[in-house]
Amino acid sequence: MYCDVMLMIERQKKFCSLIREYRLGLFRVAKGILRNDTDAEDAVSETTCKAFANLDKLRNFESFKPWVMKILVNEAYTMANKRKRTEPLDDIAVEDNNSEAIESHELWDAVQHLSLEFRTVTILFYYEDISIKEISKILNLPQGTVNSRLNRSREKLRSILKSNGGRINE
Repeated sequence: MYCDVMLMIERQKKFCSLIREYRLGLFRVAKGILRNDTDAEDAVSETTCKAFANLDKLRNFESFKPWVMKILVNEAYTMANKRKRTEPLDDIAVEDNNSEAIESHELWDAVQHLSLEFRTVTILFYYEDISIKEISKILNLPQGTVNSRLNRSREKLRSILKSNGGRINE
């Protein structure tokens, strides 16, 4: 009994530590889907609660990030479908004259102009460094579809940035 309680406490501590580590990434993915800070915060909160409630279903913490990202993506899609909002994110302010920061904001703006299917895989792959294999599990898509969406996303980003006078460094 005592060992079970101690094991449960250790799992909960590990959970809290990993949520803290991934919270920015969770927020970034949610915002990429929902396009709204408040909705993204709600999605991350709901995800955290659902993940904690289902912590006993997580077999090992090695797969925590894809597991929690899948919960988040499902939660964000559910929220997006309920609210049916398509507000463009044109209000990202570039406060720094640093060209790298400006390019980063321009790229993020360009990503926000992608359709949801391309935006989601792009954020998971490039911003969250999740493998194509894991993205396919998170989104319940074949790996070939994920690869195809990433390729089409890159083409669309090039087109968006060229039309705005920007560049993608290759």
